[in-house]
Formats: sequence, structure tokens, C-alpha cells
Amino acid sequence: MSTGAGWRVVFACFLSAVVAWGFGFYAHGIYLVELQKARGWSTGLISSIVTGHYVLGALLLPRIAWAIGRFGPRVVFLSGLAVTAVALLLLPSVTAPWQLALLYALMAPGWNATSLAPIAAAVGQWFDTRRGLALNLALSGATVAGLVVAPALLAMIPALGFADAQRLLVVIGIVVAGAAVALFVRRGPLSPKPAPMSRSTLAPLRHWAFWSISAPFAFVLMSQVGFLTHLVPLIADRSNVDPGLAVGINAFMALAGRVVLGFVIDRLEPRRASALSFLVQVAAIAVLARAESAAVIYGACAVYGFSVGNNITLSPLIIQREYAAADFPAIVALSTAVVQILYAFGPGLLGVLRDAFGGYGVPLAVCLGLNLAAAAVILMRPHRLSSGT
Repeated sequence: MSTGAGWRVVFACFLSAVVAWGFGFYAHGIYLVELQKARGWSTGLISSIVTGHYVLGALLLPRIAWAIGRFGPRVVFLSGLAVTAVALLLLPSVTAPWQLALLYALMAPGWNATSLAPIAAAVGQWFDTRRGLALNLALSGATVAGLVVAPALLAMIPALGFADAQRLLVVIGIVVAGAAVALFVRRGPLSPKPAPMSRSTLAPLRHWAFWSISAPFAFVLMSQVGFLTHLVPLIADRSNVDPGLAVGINAFMALAGRVVLGFVIDRLEPRRASALSFLVQVAAIAVLARAESAAVIYGACAVYGFSVGNNITLSPLIIQREYAAADFPAIVALSTAVVQILYAFGPGLLGVLRDAFGGYGVPLAVCLGLNLAAAAVILMRPHRLSSGT
């Protein structure tokens, strides 16, 4: 089932994803660099606060999934955008680590109320047979975020300064996304009945069917989130490389990867496609670890980016194929929570290792290991499909 109203929901979710990933994912590396310059705080300190932000958000995900069923996706999206706006507008003014930690704690529910779980739930209420295409289009906003928001912020900082550039872009993004959500997002014809929160929602944690999806995506996103959070500082000390261009190339190729996947996703076996996506990043990281030439670095960023967006989209699509339709929103929310708790440690782990070893060699080796483990585990499919109980 898909209608004009459903495609308008996809468009609003796309804009929400631009804001969520633009300011709540890709921009973390920029915040890290700017706060280091302004406050002198260590890489490990700032990236550990980012880790805490992701962990807290993951713990809140079951309540956000419940709120979507109880109040509808529009209320959840608008609340998330409002909370995100407050935190981001105050962020350039922080003068102490505890203030930064407080704002990142405030951003946690905002991030999770505007990103993967609510987007998957909102789109799932309007689409069944074409859900893969619709979800891929909605989540392509995450890729556009890296292509537009982070490079725009990097380009505007020299002219306006970090605070004014960041606040201007935040206001524009929140107003545009908020207007689209208010106008277009509604409950869909496939909307499940609201259900009370209970311990039964954790039942899938007992089954390999759940972990065979969640564990590999936790590994690969721990690597990916850590890598992308540190991408700007990773290459900022190489005088022949423009960090903004590198981020833009990465994001452009992520968009290209999504477009390619979007045309074939409903015909692919998603576990094999996931393993291939994970291994593409292995090749890119291996090259980037030793690259000195600007062309080679940009090329490695391009190869890495081709699978960035798909690593976000493929997990819900596996869940769609292996679980009953009625279980889809709850399983996606639970899997997202588990995955996010684990991948939250990516930025902090890489930051601590970078400080401990004086460079990014060891952190990149850890990313390689995580991707290889993910590629192996995703192919260990369950013996039978699960109903989620």
C-alpha cells in the first residue's frame, strides 16, 4: 500500500534525517575540532561525551517507540526537533566539560526521536510491498546531511565563526524539517494499535534470530560511527587534504550507494548485500591507513562512503523479511537500541586509543577488525524465521 500521503511522509522523514544526521552525527567531528581549539579539551574527553550521548539515547529508544504508538509519529518528530534545537543552539557557548555533557544528554532523546527508529516506524505505517524503496528514500536524508550540512558548516566557519555558522544552519534546518513534519506526517493505514510498555518487548533478546541481525550491525556501526566522528581530525593534519571536501566526497558516494541500492533492494538477499557492504569499508580503511597522496585519500573516502548509508538501511530490511509485519516497529526499535548502545562506544574508543598511541593507526586497525567480524556474523543466519516471540 502506498499513496500520495505516504510519499509526503517519506519526504518529511527525509528532511528529519537531514537534520538528525547532519547535526547529530556528521557534525560531531567538527564540534570536536572547534572545541579543542577554543577550550583545549582532549580528543578522548570530547569523544567520550559523544559516546555517553549515544548510550543514553539508546536506553530511551523503547520509550520513543512506545510514544510513537501512543501519540503518533508527528508528535515524536516535532518534540525531537525542538529538543535538538535547544541543545544545538547552546552548544557553542559551553565553557566547561560538564556543560557539554549536559547538552549532549539533552540531545540524546532528540537524536533518537528524529532518526532511524521513528523514521522506520512512520514509513512502515504507509508502505508494505514497497517498504524497502520508501525507507531507503527517507533515510537518504542521512546521506544528504553529510553532503550538505557538514561541508556547509566547514565552509561558513572561517567567515562567520563557529557559533554563528552553526546556529544559522541549525535554525534553517529545524524550521524546514519542522514545517514538513507538521504538514505531512500522519498516522498511516498500517499503524499498529498502541501497546503498553512491558518486559515482553525484550523477548527477542533470547533468540539468535535477533542477535544474528543486531550483533553484526552493532560491530560495523561501532566502526563506522567512530570512523566518521574522527574523519575530520584524522585528515585535518594532512596539509594537502581538504577535510570539507573529504567529508563531501564521502557523503556524495553514500548518496550514490543509496540510489544504486534503492533500485535493486527489494530483489536482493539483504544478508549477503550487508556482508559485501561491510567488506567494501574494510578495503577503504586499509588504504586510508597508509595513504599520503590527496587523490588516494579522497578515493578511499569515496569507496568508504559508498556503503555508509546502506549500513543504516539494510538492518530494517532484514528485519522486515525475517519477522512478522506486526512485530516490525518493536523489533526495529529494540534492535536500534541494542546496536546504538554498542556503537556508542565507537567515538570514545577511537578517541582514547588515539590519545594513548599518539595517532590513528591502532584505531583504524580496530575498525578493520570490527568490520571483518560483522561480515562473518551477518552470514550466520537463523535456521528458521522468527515471529519475534
